[in-house]
Amino acid sequence: MTFSDMEDLITISFPVYNVASTIERSLMSALNQTYSNIEYLIVDDCGSDNSMDILKNILHNTSRKDQVKIIRHSSNKGLGAVRNTSIENASGKYIYFMDSDDRLETNALELCYQKCETEYLDFVFFDAENFSEEITENLPALTYSHTKELEDKTYGGCEMLSIQVKKHQFTPSPCLNFIRRSFLQKHALKFYPHILHEDQLFTSLLYLQAQNVGFIKRNLFHRRLRPSSIMTSRFAWKNMSSYLTVVYELNYFGQKQSHEIQKTIHLFLSQMLDAAVWQAHALPLQQRIKLLILCLTKYRKYVTPRTLAVLMIKRKK
Repeated sequence: MTFSDMEDLITISFPVYNVASTIERSLMSALNQTYSNIEYLIVDDCGSDNSMDILKNILHNTSRKDQVKIIRHSSNKGLGAVRNTSIENASGKYIYFMDSDDRLETNALELCYQKCETEYLDFVFFDAENFSEEITENLPALTYSHTKELEDKTYGGCEMLSIQVKKHQFTPSPCLNFIRRSFLQKHALKFYPHILHEDQLFTSLLYLQAQNVGFIKRNLFHRRLRPSSIMTSRFAWKNMSSYLTVVYELNYFGQKQSHEIQKTIHLFLSQMLDAAVWQAHALPLQQRIKLLILCLTKYRKYVTPRTLAVLMIKRKK
């Protein structure tokens, strides 16, 4: 691999798993960045289609092929494990976690690098917009635009998380964050394995431990919505179990933290878990009863009576 300067290097984590129909435009948006000193970590998570063949053909015809490292998992391990592999193998001063069906604006990494260097940020985040070439009806009402009230200044991470949660503007996607790798190393921050919604845990911990956070008020990222994605699939017990894992891990983390951090964790979990239990009305009756008992005995402070009523009364469509 060839880089102009290791001190200015950015690592892009690029996962590959059954994305043959979308990988070309996504990869090209990463390869066409105006910032030149980039390490591309391609992690093959053992899919069943020809995604890697398409990728290798694209790389063969690009001038950046010497900046690419391909790592293959021995078996399918999931997106969290892919990102952990990238953290373990990254050489860059900064790391960016991309998804292989989404797209970046061509100057995204250059803008992020300049802001992080100028203001010495632990990470910078930015806005995004959704698009879909497959979903034409009942498109999920998801937003990746953060509150307009944010000032162009450096915030503490806990403060920034609290502001966004209160405004219902917090989005946990790691793809919206450009992160100083030494910060991840200092806090041993990785993705929790073998659960859904690992982004909720990783990104909240990212904010809670950061001292210097900045924001770029531009749509630098384009998130593709797919019918088979976690965001658009029917809610199942695995979803609920994963949310409960996030609750446990954040509460465990918060035990030795300041009152401010504990207060922000409570605020975040109240919003996250209440929304999750609301979605759980789609579960079978036996699972809803199990969840009701858990909420009444362990999670009562996070879930409203109205949401518990919806859980037991509302019928799934």
